[in-house]
Amino acid sequence: MSLKNRITAAASRALYSAFNFAGVQIPPIQYDFVNYEGKDVYSRDAAKLEAYYSNAYRACALAKARPLAALPVHVYERDSGVRKHATKRAAKDLETLLRTKWNPLMSAQECIRWLNMTKDLKGEAFVRVEWRNARIVALWPMSGTPGIEIIRGGSHVFNYGGDKFTAPGRYLENEIVWVKSPILDSDCLHGRSLAELAANEVGLSVDLEKFYSHILNGEGNFPGWLETDKTLKKPDFENLKQQLEDGGGLVNSGKIRIFDHGLQYKSTPQTMVDMSLVQQEQWILQQVCRTLSVPPQEVFDLSNATYSNIEQGALNFANKTLMPECTEIENAFSDVLWSIGLKDCYVQFDMNGLLRGGYRDRMEGYKAAVFSGWMMPAEVRAKEDLPPVEGLDVLFIPSSYNLLNAETGELTITAQHGKDPGASGEGGAPYSGDGNGNAMNSIHEDMVERIKQRISEAGDTEKTRAFATKVLKPYANACLLARREYDIEADIKEIFEHEGH
Repeated sequence: MSLKNRITAAASRALYSAFNFAGVQIPPIQYDFVNYEGKDVYSRDAAKLEAYYSNAYRACALAKARPLAALPVHVYERDSGVRKHATKRAAKDLETLLRTKWNPLMSAQECIRWLNMTKDLKGEAFVRVEWRNARIVALWPMSGTPGIEIIRGGSHVFNYGGDKFTAPGRYLENEIVWVKSPILDSDCLHGRSLAELAANEVGLSVDLEKFYSHILNGEGNFPGWLETDKTLKKPDFENLKQQLEDGGGLVNSGKIRIFDHGLQYKSTPQTMVDMSLVQQEQWILQQVCRTLSVPPQEVFDLSNATYSNIEQGALNFANKTLMPECTEIENAFSDVLWSIGLKDCYVQFDMNGLLRGGYRDRMEGYKAAVFSGWMMPAEVRAKEDLPPVEGLDVLFIPSSYNLLNAETGELTITAQHGKDPGASGEGGAPYSGDGNGNAMNSIHEDMVERIKQRISEAGDTEKTRAFATKVLKPYANACLLARREYDIEADIKEIFEHEGH
């Protein structure tokens, strides 16, 4: 940072320090959660730390963090209600960092995973925004929790004790991104740790995993016991202990053991099946899934999954879990832009990939969108990552929607676009039948001439009228499709009456 920038930053923080006498101090809780290393922290934080050793909690946290990190991120702005890509300098800087690398050491995908997992684990996560010459140049994860200082006028600043990437000091509102978990404290200020709320299940999960380890190492005492009617001295106990330890573990399982001093092995009736360890682990996983809003199938618990519901379950996961997570992160980063006056700019994740559903459903949706006139074929190709094709950037206008009076049954044509199918020449009225260059009327005239010729040859008979109906039937169907009024019986009657005269 240049000398000028350091002076400017120091002056800004000195300005906020002048209002300390009027402020309300909210003390920070300073600790580096991930790098715990035996620090003296609150007892409840030990329960949060233990969550990292629980397969159930870790699986649920990763199930949310990994899809979020894979989503494309954009920064948009609204101009007269129309969305377009942001053009403001700070907004474009933020978009570049969110899509590529937060800083020279960390990719955007890594940091989004860290942000989401830390938010659920600690209850809230903080990111420092590094500004330089009115430009956003980097984003830095903050391992600790800053204190919040409410100053005169209702604004606030953050007091931070520092970590390896952020120096101790006071930071302005546009320098800190603050993301909270979905459960807040009673003051609606801080987020609550989901790991802490699920501490009971997390603890059971860790204990159960340790229990499995003891079983596999042959350290369990539940299979049975040794019994004898002789007296054993201390050296005998030491030898017996050594024998048991040498025969433990998976490698030595199944081998025959011979005990001296008349020791006989007595087994208990309890077995691994009786303990239902797998069912216990499944129940713990489901409890953690409920706390973190993750469907069990997303952490490979397919006990209740079927071929028909697994795809719908993935869509529900995207709609009810990932979308709210995205909204929280979007608003937190958008607040950086809003705090400097860019109220029309906002951050948005592109969730089309998660919400697109099956291939057939997408095609049906695209068809409805294109033929209802609110989506262009070129936009459909873009969403499917297909190359553009010239001439597809047009909107189709629906022309077959008419009004039907429910009481009278009267049909009112509300939209007439273009000429009848196959129209030629200029000046033909759409769906009118008045001639004037309309190709359908030329076809009708040719049909009438064929009918007149048959009348002149065979006269007005039932067979001749059946022939007339057969000839005019395709024309009647074409008029029906073109929403053109046509009465085939009246037309036949008029042809025969004209020929009779």
